[in-house]
Amino acid sequence: MFVREELQQLMPCAHGGRLHEIAEQKGLKEKDLLDFSVNVNPYLPMDPKEIVLDALARVTEYPDNRYDHFRESAARFTGVRKENIVPGNGSTEIIRLFAEAAIAKGDIVAVPCPTFGEYEQQCRLFGAHMRYVKFSDLLDREYWHLDGSKAVFICNPNNPDGRLLSKEHVLEIADYCNSKGIITVVDEAFIDLSDPGQSVTRLVEKYDNMLVLRSLTKCFAIPGFRLGFGVMNARDAELFNIVRLTWNIDSVAAEVGAHYMDVAGPYLDVSRAYVRRERERIAEGVSGIRGLRALPASANYFLLDVGGLGMTAGEFAGKMLEQKILVRDCASFKMLGDAYVRLAVRTHEENERLLKALKTVAESS
Repeated sequence: MFVREELQQLMPCAHGGRLHEIAEQKGLKEKDLLDFSVNVNPYLPMDPKEIVLDALARVTEYPDNRYDHFRESAARFTGVRKENIVPGNGSTEIIRLFAEAAIAKGDIVAVPCPTFGEYEQQCRLFGAHMRYVKFSDLLDREYWHLDGSKAVFICNPNNPDGRLLSKEHVLEIADYCNSKGIITVVDEAFIDLSDPGQSVTRLVEKYDNMLVLRSLTKCFAIPGFRLGFGVMNARDAELFNIVRLTWNIDSVAAEVGAHYMDVAGPYLDVSRAYVRRERERIAEGVSGIRGLRALPASANYFLLDVGGLGMTAGEFAGKMLEQKILVRDCASFKMLGDAYVRLAVRTHEENERLLKALKTVAESS
């Protein structure tokens, strides 16, 4: 086999968003299922049709690989300069780009668990060894677990539990890592639906050891457009823009992303308020259901402990599917166990259906 040895044992990274696949397996229509495994903005999505139609007039041309318009919009959106922006085909591409540019065979990468599986997946592609540390160790400020690592990934708010670290806490970690020669990668994919005031993007020029990841998929509910970007000091951003794939974002997606970021302010303000209100309402509803416990969160998703029902997460997910609702079985997240599922916050009406289904499954257990 011509594939490198370290790749031959890799397994696919588990994700939510398997609506099409599961509907096909079960012989169901997609419209009959509610997908609570995908964490996107539940508030009224903005309509991209006008921007798409305008951009379609230029699809006979190659995208401008400098992506000046997109980078300028991203810079305004995050409070940095265009020179700090590295455009990506989703923030996952920036994770891959980081691993390709910075990780060598044998490097140790620290992953606070439970967290997003793509950090491990992408770094293993380049021969990294993983060091699994507890996310709670970071909360307890026991940073010595990171010593000897080449890099550490901090998901803020964390996925799958929605815990949010303050900006000061993240910078404290970055300072510690800087003193130890460790790169700090801060994934802020969900921060626009949580508390953007805790973002560290504006400080990238002060931290040569820090890369911040941002995603447009979640906050604007456009998962079909693969859009994200990295934010880092201008010197390294210039190198990353040389290393990244040429024309890595198609011209239509780039225009949609730029437009959305330019008009984002009021929309995201209302979205955050909506998410917070609905999340708290779901948690209150769950509190009245025997055997279920919703964990506190600061994002547009949260963990549900189903252990009180005497079920595993997989069994619970199967019961919910019988109610035509998809949830994210979190057994694949390291250091979490098999008693948790992740639920997204959706619209008021959809959340009502969720609560009814949860009660039905709990009462039948």
